[in-house]
Amino acid sequence: MSHSETAGLRIVAPASAVCGSRWQIAVERDPGDRRLAADYADYLAGKHALTRNEIEQLGFRLAHDLGHTSIHGVDADGEFPYARVADYAKARDRSAEFDAIGKGWEKLVQAQNAYLGSHTILETLLYVNADERVADDMRGYYRLVRFGEPWNWAGADLLADWFRRNARIYSNVLSLADAPGERVLVLFGSGHLCWLRSNFSSDPSIRLRRLSEFTASE
Repeated sequence: MSHSETAGLRIVAPASAVCGSRWQIAVERDPGDRRLAADYADYLAGKHALTRNEIEQLGFRLAHDLGHTSIHGVDADGEFPYARVADYAKARDRSAEFDAIGKGWEKLVQAQNAYLGSHTILETLLYVNADERVADDMRGYYRLVRFGEPWNWAGADLLADWFRRNARIYSNVLSLADAPGERVLVLFGSGHLCWLRSNFSSDPSIRLRRLSEFTASE
């Protein structure tokens, strides 16, 4: 989520929406990450200057405003065998088709950066979280499945590995919601968005809330 890597970010709507509620803040770091815990503790003590990363610009600030003494890493390791798919495409003279998928993702990033250049951080976050933008991202992943064949499912295996990582992240987030009414704000890179949204929306015990719901009055 490079769009939110901006120093001096002032959070308005999301912070006002979550204040007074039972919220946990979940970010793209491993569970039990000592560096995350130390940096946040130093931030609370006035000894850590925020970096440009969204974990700190958004996560640290929100956790501080909510009076939290800790912030939670919920990431999970996982494979992303992109090179295997590229090798498969090259061996079958389909590199141009494969490269077109990568270029499609590059265009999405370029469009996002261009949007940020003329809009606020909040407007850009809403843009990235828009349904059609999320659907475009997921379509790119599914196009990779076409690169494979019986006993060599290169693209399908990449998709499965990426889904598994996001399912593990989803499981980590659920571990924070250990009581009725518990709320978790998840801050992750946009490449995870379509998968995590699918996971949470498919769980009948979870109510998925979107950023636009908290900023409708802004």
